[in-house]
Amino acid sequence: MTRTSINWLKSGVLAGALALFGGNALAADAPATAEVLNKLHASDQKEIQAGKVAEKEGQSKQVRDYGKMLVKDHTAADKKVTSLAKKEKITLSTTQAGAEEMHNMPAAGPSFDDKFARDMVDDHKKDIAEVTEARDSTTDPQLKKLLSDVLPTLQKHEDAAQKIVDSQPSQK
Repeated sequence: MTRTSINWLKSGVLAGALALFGGNALAADAPATAEVLNKLHASDQKEIQAGKVAEKEGQSKQVRDYGKMLVKDHTAADKKVTSLAKKEKITLSTTQAGAEEMHNMPAAGPSFDDKFARDMVDDHKKDIAEVTEARDSTTDPQLKKLLSDVLPTLQKHEDAAQKIVDSQPSQK
């Protein structure tokens, strides 16, 4: 995998997870519903794109299937996000940050599956921590329910990615 591929994974998918709820906003105050929904929406869009890349570039059926699961689950989650945003009269950002990196990603190589799965484990661990923190600090009951509903899916994604990592012959 080239340095560009690694940078894409870090800056595209992982940056979305790292910035999902912006640490300082959560520490002092309850997160604003609009901010959380916009970040969830952006994260879902990045995960959908990452899933599409895995479906196309994955070397193993396991990674391609994982990509398909990401697309399906994050599309469903994003429908819930957009539905709540509509109820709350919140306009979600339509920009798809990271889309350019997705299109510039080079063809998969033999290490794609391992690197992708490892990044997905790290990404989903961070997502789980950030969604849990947002859920526990929000005062919006509908947002709290949405975040509670999202957590099992994120855990499923982390577990599935970990199984892929564990099955890779080139573990380190």
